[in-house]
Amino acid sequence: MWSHAFADGEPDPDLVRRMNKPENELPVALPMNRLLARTPDLAVAILGVQAYTTGVAFELVARARGLEDPEAGNRLGSIFWERRLGTPQFLFGVEFADGRRAASLPFPGRSGDMVFHQGSGSGGDTAVEQEWWLSPLPPDGPLLVVVRCPEIGVEETVVELDGTAIRRAGESATVLWPYEPPVDRTHEPPPPPAVPADSWFAR
Repeated sequence: MWSHAFADGEPDPDLVRRMNKPENELPVALPMNRLLARTPDLAVAILGVQAYTTGVAFELVARARGLEDPEAGNRLGSIFWERRLGTPQFLFGVEFADGRRAASLPFPGRSGDMVFHQGSGSGGDTAVEQEWWLSPLPPDGPLLVVVRCPEIGVEETVVELDGTAIRRAGESATVLWPYEPPVDRTHEPPPPPAVPADSWFAR
């Protein structure tokens, strides 16, 4: 996810700053919990939308009924986390009102200035929670959220969020202190433990 933060071998300061949630800010929470898809056995939603000056963070959550066949495998966990060839994948994307797009998988319409990536999370057979970060803040107008995973009954679905409200909230986030770029730290390997000269490990 860092490859497009470099231009001609040098880091792009703006993209580096926007790669993750800013640690020098307190976000504005928005009442935008939204159900994205629902079947008799599954629900997928966005929860906990928080706007910063440089972007918006939220959780993508999925809930499923217990598997009828315990040997059927990790239905949600494998679909959301595994990347093996042939494994069904949950596709997740966003589109700004000005046409810029980004998604969980690379595609030709991806806009180079957008940052859209998964953070930490957890998952199992019947529940998945993923943190997501989108930057920059959307322009005024609708923010489209697109999901697709026919293998679990989620046909391609588009849900509209209020991009204007998200942008205005982000502009009101509390900046605690000025942003400072990350320090480039060179990590030296730890020294080897002291062992007796006649030890096998000393030879």
